[in-house]
Amino acid sequence: MKQAKFALTAVAVLAVIGGALAFKANSASNKFYSTDAQGQCKVSTVLPYVVDTNAGTYITNLSTASTTAACPQITLRFQA
Repeated sequence: MKQAKFALTAVAVLAVIGGALAFKANSASNKFYSTDAQGQCKVSTVLPYVVDTNAGTYITNLSTASTTAACPQITLRFQA
């Protein structure tokens, strides 16, 4: 009986930890850069989007890295 109680407690603790990690991973946002007033891609912003190449997604001028040029056009998808 003692081993069963210990095993159930261990499973419950691992389930709670796994659920917390899954929620954190699902609600993560990614860092993108947008064009500033001088035309350089340096303004950082955090958005809940991921880069995607499929049709039917959101197309905008952002970058995943800071550059001295204007931001290129990329395709994004909302990270649900």
